[in-house]
Amino acid sequence: MFVTVTSGTLFELIFLALSFLLPNVQVFFALSMAAIGLSQSGSLLPDSTKAKSAAASIFAILDRKSLIDPTDESGITLEEVKGEIEFKHVSFKYSTRPDIQIFRDLCLNIQSGKVIF
Repeated sequence: MFVTVTSGTLFELIFLALSFLLPNVQVFFALSMAAIGLSQSGSLLPDSTKAKSAAASIFAILDRKSLIDPTDESGITLEEVKGEIEFKHVSFKYSTRPDIQIFRDLCLNIQSGKVIF
């Protein structure tokens, strides 16, 4: 027995076969994409933990009460300010890292109205 297959019936057969397979293929690809997304987001977990810790540290600093009272009017008020800055033989080290010298015998003079880079 021979069956004559035309282009129209061949298309109908392919469409019928795909209509049965396609929903299963879509589910497979959806589950595959979800699994890939979950596995990639799992690698970001340590970074998000560090970010949360850093944000908590920043907010703790911002919420801390300042030791300087901005409303206190005691102290010296200068009558005239020229706007000149001069450092003579400045040496500096941080107290937490005394083995590293930041400034050694720094001399700097900045005239009023000048910008340095």
